[in-house]
Amino acid sequence: MADEHLSQDEISRRLPVWCALSDAFLDTELDERDYRHMAEVIRAQGFTAAEAEAMFRTEVAPAFAENLWSVAGQWAGWSEQTVQERVLENRNRAFAGWTNRLMLGKFLDEEWARVAAHLTS
Repeated sequence: MADEHLSQDEISRRLPVWCALSDAFLDTELDERDYRHMAEVIRAQGFTAAEAEAMFRTEVAPAFAENLWSVAGQWAGWSEQTVQERVLENRNRAFAGWTNRLMLGKFLDEEWARVAAHLTS
């Protein structure tokens, strides 16, 4: 997926998934309803679990992980426009990917497992 140019149609298809998955990086405690919603959006947009996991790790996490380190992090969510802009700006940045693996590996694994559990149900 590195350096892949996304068409406007593909951006439109991914945007609801990006928005849903960005909630994992809010400064709030998520519950099963939140993870179920993420899974429903992924299915509705026609993505496989593997495709959605790749988006979570290489597109959404690089754009929103910094919120986890903020003293006063965002808790109310982001607008669709903000999500789109941040994901496209940060998409597949090598440094962001390395940082996520090093500093957020366990967090990303745990959050994805919670989403994935609802993809199979």
